[in-house]
Amino acid sequence: MKWLEDFLTLARTRNFSKASEDRNVTQPAFSRRIRALEIWLGVPLIDRRTYPVTLTAEGRAFRETAETVVGALYADRAQFHQKVHGARPDLRIAAATTLSLNFIPGWLKSLEAATGHLTTHIFTQNFHDMVQQLAEGEIDLVLQYAHDDAPLLFERMRFESCVLAQDPLMMVSPVGKNGTPLFDPAHPPADGGAIPYVGYSSDGYFAEVEALLLKRHAAAAPLLERLGESPTSEVLKRMALTYGALTLLPTSCADDVIAQGRMVAVGGSDWRMPLDVRLYRLRESRRAPVRKIWQAVMSSGDTQTLNKERQ
Repeated sequence: MKWLEDFLTLARTRNFSKASEDRNVTQPAFSRRIRALEIWLGVPLIDRRTYPVTLTAEGRAFRETAETVVGALYADRAQFHQKVHGARPDLRIAAATTLSLNFIPGWLKSLEAATGHLTTHIFTQNFHDMVQQLAEGEIDLVLQYAHDDAPLLFERMRFESCVLAQDPLMMVSPVGKNGTPLFDPAHPPADGGAIPYVGYSSDGYFAEVEALLLKRHAAAAPLLERLGESPTSEVLKRMALTYGALTLLPTSCADDVIAQGRMVAVGGSDWRMPLDVRLYRLRESRRAPVRKIWQAVMSSGDTQTLNKERQ
């Protein structure tokens, strides 16, 4: 490709010095590349005895071939780029699994009056990867939970955020045959036995919030027998139901099983932790869809509980 473009530039300028300058290469290197093309073809393309230089008969014939080949390559490249660009969604959003399932679809739909329909790619990944990819511009927005005493890794100088909703974290228990909770941390077993519990693994953000809550109840915490763990609330919900164990869930994650009578909130307000649902973006982002979303959120100025938002 370089040889062909070098040759076409020389054919246009008819001057080695000017052509090498246009191709942003030194004149000796440019001359070597023209010579390499001639050796590969087996014929001279340039008549160097004249000034300005002229094309040989073979050079004139090959010029048409080179223009056709280079033109076809760039046409294909443009077509491929257009296809890729057309297939790219307006927004790439990384979010906690619970928010992807229970919040984002309704939230985006509620903004359509202001933003119009925006195509989206929504996915979940390791929180640290979310921060890095947002910083590098590989994703446009991050939706995550946040608690004042468990700060996130977003640098305020590079990122800005806003609160979209509240979704408190609460202790829940599966329900027994008589409709009462199997366990309640506010009423530990009279025999002093341990309460089965499934909790958050250290690779998830909720592990820090969980640790804050358990520290608050240091006297009761040893009574919790940890049977398993996961970084994902939806997984812990299913584990708790399967094992018959307590767990901590965002209200939005527990809503369905509570409504079905399969789980119930326990422990009262002492076993709840406030949580914000926050939207993050890179401050220097200039993408139009990101600006649309941000302007719509800022103009709404309405932060509600997540379950009301879904309604």
